[in-house]
Amino acid sequence: MSSVINPAYLFSELETMAKNGLVFVANTAKLHNLVTKAIKSEKNILYIKINSESGNLLPILSKQIVNIYSNASSQNTDVRLMLKPIKSGERIQTNHAIDLILYESELDKNIEELKHSVNNLETGCKVKSFDSQISDNVSMVENVKTYEYVAVGGTFDRLHNGHKILLSQAALRATKHVTVGVTDVNMIKSKVLWELIEPVEKRIKGVLDFLTDINPDLEYKVEPIQDLYGPTKSDPRYELIVTSEETQRGGIKINEKREENGLRPLDTYVIGLAKDLAIRHSAEEETKVSSSNQRMRLLGTLLKEPEPNPRIPSRPYVIGLAGGIASGKSNIAEKLKLKGAAVINCDLIAHDLYKPGLPLNRTLSEAFGGHIITENGEVDRRKLGQIVFSDKNELERLNQIVWPAVIEETQRRIKALGQEGYEVVVMEAAVMVRAKWYHYCHQLWAVIIPPNEAIKRLQERNNLSEEEARQRVEAQVSNSEQVAAANIVFSPYWSYEYTQSQIDKAWDHLQIYLDTKTTK
Repeated sequence: MSSVINPAYLFSELETMAKNGLVFVANTAKLHNLVTKAIKSEKNILYIKINSESGNLLPILSKQIVNIYSNASSQNTDVRLMLKPIKSGERIQTNHAIDLILYESELDKNIEELKHSVNNLETGCKVKSFDSQISDNVSMVENVKTYEYVAVGGTFDRLHNGHKILLSQAALRATKHVTVGVTDVNMIKSKVLWELIEPVEKRIKGVLDFLTDINPDLEYKVEPIQDLYGPTKSDPRYELIVTSEETQRGGIKINEKREENGLRPLDTYVIGLAKDLAIRHSAEEETKVSSSNQRMRLLGTLLKEPEPNPRIPSRPYVIGLAGGIASGKSNIAEKLKLKGAAVINCDLIAHDLYKPGLPLNRTLSEAFGGHIITENGEVDRRKLGQIVFSDKNELERLNQIVWPAVIEETQRRIKALGQEGYEVVVMEAAVMVRAKWYHYCHQLWAVIIPPNEAIKRLQERNNLSEEEARQRVEAQVSNSEQVAAANIVFSPYWSYEYTQSQIDKAWDHLQIYLDTKTTK
């Protein structure tokens, strides 16, 4: 039988080996300390199975759900506390193959039986024992009341430890069925950076994967919901709803609706908010573990790998910079210029091409009327804007006239800048996505802010009425469309420092990427 080995040696030895691990714990008073050590050996998922002879594990599990996930919030490992009680002779099933089993030394006499109870082991799975002399300070546990039908709801974007607490407490209290409502469509649009929220199908898949991992014996119904109530407003089978402190008011509204429908109000179990223990925590972020924080931390990072673009030369490396009107796109371009990039503003190119005596000036006059030309022969952009931003057909007509001339001039300037020695050229254009000019770029970076903020900024900057500003913003490609096409997304909605940190991350990654391409 394996002997107890030095934990420091164990985790140093296994740090580069383990992908998914399963840790068996006997002494729950040592659980947090043991799991903290075990996390150091895992790259992906760490399953935790409490192997206790205690007759009623529910109170212990309820307490440890909070302890484990709250303390794991600063780790990258996907921790999963298994809730299904394993009876003698039963198999432990996991959705992901296990290549490392860790066990507390107190379980030496049981480890062979435990190992063979795991149904999804990788060939060559390693088995190691470890111990901890440090006990956790475990306070009194609560009694756990169970119900046949339990409901819980949320966005569940990029499943985090706060979500895991919510889902685990629901599954722990269910004896038969758990319904999870996953917010969709209009319900997500009030969220911070909602454009970065994962598709509802992906969120549903993540919830199901987690729930069937922690207890595969329950029935699960995970479905999109378009309102607060979902099926709970009309189904008499539901008995309990699990909420967070933040969503407790929603539970109250559900019960009000049930009473209107002649149904018994649901019991409510409310969990506290888990604190975000991330080492790098900006002042703009929430103090709780939240999907909003995770989405904010995606800003300036690579959301999808750039694909090779055989349409254009490999040098200079062209970054398309998209962003709606008043989004702060030009400010981002200036910051990139300070990093060493050359910047081409396609909007300014268009203005140059409008100048008196040039073919485009005459073409616009013929197309939209001589009244858009000033006494000096300049195109009156405000008059032209009033025409095109109030009529989509007129806007499309303007685009078909202007776009070919602009992209031709842009390509000429990119080539010239490359000959001057610039390694990176930023091609800035408000119509980047609509015109599909990113096909002339190696990567697309997009700048987004909430539409209402863009309207406010545009009113102040251009001295427009709210209606005029709204017309211009709504005539643009939406934030969602820009995010869907982008490799990297910025949002200069918060402080100057927070915007700069996004630029720094993106630029540093770009330099590493270009260095890698050079050495290949």
